Amino acid sequence: MTIFIRRFLSEEEFDDNFNTVDLVKKTLVCFSLEDKKPPWKLWGYAYNDPKVEHAETIVLRELKKYLGSNPTKKDSQYKITLYASYSPCLTCCEEIYKFLNNNNEKVIMKLNISRFYNFHDYDNKISLKILRKYGVQIKMMDLEDYKACFYLFVDPNVELQPREELDVQCQRNEIDLDRLWSEEFQVFEDYLLRRKGQNSAISFISEHLSPGHDRLQKDLTTPKKDEQETASQAKTPVKLPQIKDMDRKERFKRKLPFD
Repeated sequence: MTIFIRRFLSEEEFDDNFNTVDLVKKTLVCFSLEDKKPPWKLWGYAYNDPKVEHAETIVLRELKKYLGSNPTKKDSQYKITLYASYSPCLTCCEEIYKFLNNNNEKVIMKLNISRFYNFHDYDNKISLKILRKYGVQIKMMDLEDYKACFYLFVDPNVELQPREELDVQCQRNEIDLDRLWSEEFQVFEDYLLRRKGQNSAISFISEHLSPGHDRLQKDLTTPKKDEQETASQAKTPVKLPQIKDMDRKERFKRKLPFD
């Protein structure tokens, strides 16, 4: 089984997949779905099924099933948060786009990434830019995000003790992401012309680069980066509170702090 609903990760699994140092040949995605009121409606995590299905696709299918069996009011809006050990590949980005497009204005998505997947591959870089263009809030995880992920999906009673090199790697990842956002789509045009027609994923990229092809959803615009922060500065981690008198972990699964 590759998806685990309302299940906690072990500390070993968390460290194996989110340590940013060791090369991991699998993808882990932790996810939560909530509306305006706690508790979470759906949460858990999934691994990729090697050579069969990616973790992102497995999670999207579970979310789609939940939304399909739980009709919402017209003014309802869900918030989905993903903590992914790797950034989604081109094909997964296309699936995320289809999922959001099919749910129109009912869903806001926030994607927190631990490390890049084949970051120098143009397909993956462009597809991330397309997701951002359509309102997915994408960021590289910093120390605060790792602590939050550990608190929410591993154990709210134990404080994460990050590796010494994690802070440096977070800064490097943030710099790489800033460089990607600063690149113009035009730099990839020649590459796209060479690849055009090769597969559906390339068609997905080509079809969504036009300036007027924006998704009309105000709440999905990516917030601007704080002008006081720079890529060379690490954010001060926020210590997560300890929870006392806890009989059952499940009852503390509430909601993520959305900006």
